[in-house]
Amino acid sequence: MRAKRRMTAAEFEAVRPLLNISDDRIKAARLALVDGQTLAAVGYQFGWSRQAVGDAVNVVWKKLEDYHEAQRVTANAGALLPPGWEQVTLIAPSHLIAKFRSEIAQASPPPMQGKPRTRKTKEK
Repeated sequence: MRAKRRMTAAEFEAVRPLLNISDDRIKAARLALVDGQTLAAVGYQFGWSRQAVGDAVNVVWKKLEDYHEAQRVTANAGALLPPGWEQVTLIAPSHLIAKFRSEIAQASPPPMQGKPRTRKTKEK
């Protein structure tokens, strides 16, 4: 038997804007996932089957998994940067952003061209 799926109210509110389902399905999923009600109890309140509530829960749960994956990718993005570099979000006037991009381009390390070559020597 699968463990009961639960999420915090904060997690639910984080994914709520990403959901493309009806308000009733969102409410039903919240009752099951956040408030801990059984699928049968939630189904009874809405006049739905247990399976219909389970489907709504699955949609929200999948969106939470996608949300967590996006957070992991964002957190690990810094690992792909050259040493001494960091990722930022910049909000500034357009003319300053153009200047900033120009300065960044000048400071950027040159792109690698394929694999580094190694010199082979003949064995004697």
